[in-house]
Amino acid sequence: MPGRSAGARLRALLTAQPIVVAPGVWDGLSARLVAEAGFAAAYCTGGGIARGRGWPDLGLVTLSELAATVSNIAEVCDLPLIVDLDSGFGNVLNIRRGVGLIEHAGAAALHIQDVEVPRRGATADIIPVPAMIGRLRAAADARRDEDFLIIARTDVGPLLGLDAAIVRANQYVEAGVDMVYVEGMVSRADVELVARQVGGTKLVSLNKGETVLMPPAELAELGFRLLTHPADAQLAAIAAMRRLLQHLKRAGTTAEFEPMASFPEREAIVGLADAQGTAARFLDPATVAPPSHPGAGTEQSHQEAV
Repeated sequence: MPGRSAGARLRALLTAQPIVVAPGVWDGLSARLVAEAGFAAAYCTGGGIARGRGWPDLGLVTLSELAATVSNIAEVCDLPLIVDLDSGFGNVLNIRRGVGLIEHAGAAALHIQDVEVPRRGATADIIPVPAMIGRLRAAADARRDEDFLIIARTDVGPLLGLDAAIVRANQYVEAGVDMVYVEGMVSRADVELVARQVGGTKLVSLNKGETVLMPPAELAELGFRLLTHPADAQLAAIAAMRRLLQHLKRAGTTAEFEPMASFPEREAIVGLADAQGTAARFLDPATVAPPSHPGAGTEQSHQEAV
């Protein structure tokens, strides 16, 4: 009997837990670390994926690149993944294709925003409500699994004010989206206002240095069901790598630098022992060719056989 889909697993978590916390991930390694830490879900951050490639978050990642990254993450991480689809990479036909690619890649959910990418801070980039609702409906119609979640994100707050974002969020809820996400809540008062005035199932996104930070239990009491921390892990990784490299440049060696993961810790994170065990189970000694000439190294022959 096949297991439950990623969307079904995320829906089950949303039902079973007061709030689901999903830290941001941008590649397979960061996703494995989120799983190792015991989180139940992960958030595939569009900005994090762009910056992981060394690019600014200005819409440079293509839909195909995004889908390939999600597929890589889903391959090595069983957590339900929530994916940032930006504004959908084009019109409703692009959005429908995007939903198919991201769902096929193994995600549980995605969100689509109502301001075109790259966000230039111009009201001309705001997608009109009727057009946005059409996009959301096209996205819902394109999913193969009815448990795959379509999340509406509104980014109009910084341009039109939080009240306008709240009005839009409620319009998206009325249109039937699975969840709604108001971007740009900076203060506790903002979070509480959205909690009071926006209906439906709600996502809240918080980042140290950009927004107020509130414990999951408080957010759950306010009615939020999904909490993402898109940037924190990558910001911490940048700071750690920068400290190491500055130390190496100054001291010429990493002998005195702490902390660093050990080699065994690194290999455990990526599942080296499990992979080697799987390879050994399927290795038939009779098929391993003997050394091609006397004196060939055992280590070389073993490496070639594996």
